[in-house]
Amino acid sequence: MKYGASILALILCSSCFLRKTQIDQPEGTLLLKFTHSIRYVLDLEIDGKPVPIDYTGGNRFLLVEGLKPGSHHFNLHSITYVFGPEFERFELKSGEKVTFTVQSRKYRTALPKRKEQVSIRAYRKQLAKTERKDPPSAGSVRARFL
Repeated sequence: MKYGASILALILCSSCFLRKTQIDQPEGTLLLKFTHSIRYVLDLEIDGKPVPIDYTGGNRFLLVEGLKPGSHHFNLHSITYVFGPEFERFELKSGEKVTFTVQSRKYRTALPKRKEQVSIRAYRKQLAKTERKDPPSAGSVRARFL
């Protein structure tokens, strides 16, 4: 029994380090789960059209709303990150949800960068100067970090 208290303490302490995430994902949405935190600007295209991203939430889960049922293809671009694997088309059926785990790795490039391409704060300032809240989007498709 002298080891029982030690084992119990070890179990209680290790449970503090377990990550449990409960994401309330509505039907008809696409959820992208990133393996690393996203702290810099990225570009999302769905079916070749840019989608505005709201960076006010967290930085690991990106929820895309407003997709119509059918076959879609998404593309992620960033100067700061490398994403993988490459995804082909996905099917979004009425009343269903789609979830992908995206491997994200920070990448140091030697390419010259503008601040608004990298820093989220500079990106917001640049949008405020042009008197737009969000970048232009085709349709009602929007993305936000949770």
